[in-house]
Amino acid sequence: MDQDDLVADLRKVADDLEAEAGPLALFMVVASNPDTNDGLNMIVSAPGFDAKSIGTAVRELSDALRRNVRQSEWRRFLRVTPLRTGDPFVRAMNSRFHAEQSVINLDSISVTGIDIPRAVLLESKRVAA
Repeated sequence: MDQDDLVADLRKVADDLEAEAGPLALFMVVASNPDTNDGLNMIVSAPGFDAKSIGTAVRELSDALRRNVRQSEWRRFLRVTPLRTGDPFVRAMNSRFHAEQSVINLDSISVTGIDIPRAVLLESKRVAA
């Protein structure tokens, strides 16, 4: 599967999550290794996840991923990470990038001291908590 197909599937995930948790403050997929398309981490922040436990939020993110991404692509995802809308990383991403229904490819950036070798940013915007 190429990136366009994966992004189309991830758009479905985003729509599914917005229906459950409200507007997405951050939705991105980070590759742990810039030389491979495996080892992906889906990072999501939305007001509806703020009051939920990490375990519940992880389960809901995983379920949305399985519902909307082709089964052949599941193996590429090693992790799903829910972040609260007030998390310093989320705030820094929202200050640095504004992406709504977009695709921004990020390479070798550092945000709040976190190195990101490669990522695809689909949503980054301030939302009411």
